Amino acid sequence: MKDSLNNFIGKHTLLPAVLILVTLVATACSRQAAEGPTGERSEILFPIVDGGQWGFINGDGHLAIAPGFDRAWDFSEGRALVRVGNRYGFIDTEGEVVIPAVYADAWHFTEGLAPVQVDSLWGYIDMDGNIAVDPTYATGAQSIEWTTYDSDAPGRVQIGGQFGYRDTDGNVVIDAQYDQAWLFSEGFARVKVGGKWGFIDKTGRQVVSPTYDQAWDFRNGLARVEVNDSLGYIDTSGNFLWPPTR
Repeated sequence: MKDSLNNFIGKHTLLPAVLILVTLVATACSRQAAEGPTGERSEILFPIVDGGQWGFINGDGHLAIAPGFDRAWDFSEGRALVRVGNRYGFIDTEGEVVIPAVYADAWHFTEGLAPVQVDSLWGYIDMDGNIAVDPTYATGAQSIEWTTYDSDAPGRVQIGGQFGYRDTDGNVVIDAQYDQAWLFSEGFARVKVGGKWGFIDKTGRQVVSPTYDQAWDFRNGLARVEVNDSLGYIDTSGNFLWPPTR
């Protein structure tokens, strides 16, 4: 299911500088994505697919918004981007459509604005769906992954075609033994061994065996994983809170 999240990464090019700044601050706000009033994990919603339709579960693995969308993405600032047919709109954390799916393309809200495509031109809308920046630009906003990486964790290093990790002095602290590796998020890094993905902690200890066809970073205690073209969510022990569905 290679359209998962990665489809938007690198999909769009940059708007003029005044609009780029609005989009780039998303990294600083990524921890707030999908948070409810308390910010507790159970209040945070995660997109799932079941029977070809997308909905959301909470952090306890319980269904929060029934599948009913052709595609759905993570919440940001209380709004989630959804696709209905070939059009994009937004829902709130109750699953109510707050901005109808009328746009040819769109992306997440950042600082109260979201880039949308009207016909072939891009502009911005506010949280209520009102046009904030007229769609006059031929290119869309830069897309980014919604992950805040651990600043105190080892950094990646590649040695002889394999990946490991180094400290801030450049010393290798986790041997280069992985086919691919990513940065640490919430204390864990996804690594690829023998064509499968798993997770290690900051000491290099394998905490989740490499058994997944694809994996995403941990966010609020859960990580999305792909098994046989189906998507599920695991906790930091590798237990499924939502078994793979598609």
